[in-house]
Amino acid sequence: MDQSKRILKRAVFFLPLALLIALFECIPLMGMVVKAFLADGQLSLGNFIKAFQEPAYQVAMLNSLWITILSSLAGLVVDFFLAMALSGSRGRGKSWYLSLLNLTSTFSGVPLTIAFITTLGTSGVFVLMAQQVGFLPLADYNLYSVAGMFIIYLYFQIPMGTLLMLPVFEKVRKEWREASSLMGAGQLRFWARIAIPVMMPGILGTFNMLFANAIAAYATPYLLVNNSVALLPTKIVDMFVGDVRQRPGLGSALSLVLLAFVILEITLTNLCKRHFEKFEKGGR
Repeated sequence: MDQSKRILKRAVFFLPLALLIALFECIPLMGMVVKAFLADGQLSLGNFIKAFQEPAYQVAMLNSLWITILSSLAGLVVDFFLAMALSGSRGRGKSWYLSLLNLTSTFSGVPLTIAFITTLGTSGVFVLMAQQVGFLPLADYNLYSVAGMFIIYLYFQIPMGTLLMLPVFEKVRKEWREASSLMGAGQLRFWARIAIPVMMPGILGTFNMLFANAIAAYATPYLLVNNSVALLPTKIVDMFVGDVRQRPGLGSALSLVLLAFVILEITLTNLCKRHFEKFEKGGR
């Protein structure tokens, strides 16, 4: 009887959270699935066929995947070395940099768009300076393109990824470094053979977050390029708030495609994580 009361108390405690999840996650997802598979009031795959056959949506998917994968990989490399430097530092410098990371991780939307336009836009400060000194790579920089927006997506990845990578470095024990040094292994071999394989589950988990963060980014790309560059999130929004014609069924289908990309990526990385988790347990 006492155990049933405890379970009931815990259920009551988590009820508000369950209610929020149901109202803002489950019910909208169910509605989206229903709209995606309905066409003229009948069950149909027409919305998905249109999403994969029309060139505009194909380009949007490819652009989103291209910029997401590249920015996530590049961000992961930068995050790795930044977190490595922070994990070995102490004092005010580390506290100051962590505060800066927390601040920049919340800087997005309209302020971030204006900041990039004023610095790297067609008449941006850095672009105009590069034109004056003849530095062509920056003088010809086109922020309003998929390649140009790469730096914005990379900006999304660095603060969050560095904060997520910091706990991963705690898995690397000092005793392992000392033991490998005594056995004649250099730093490069230690990181390649011991540290990185042990850290890999955390690294892959960080990549999952970076991938989801980038592929669903909407506000800054929409404000910056609107429909001049086809991206999957902006195409989805256009289906629901378009000025000419709203197509919620097609928008729901595109949303499920985006969700499928995220689920597929997480599934693949989780399969890789299992291998490295076995390696970590064996090392212990």
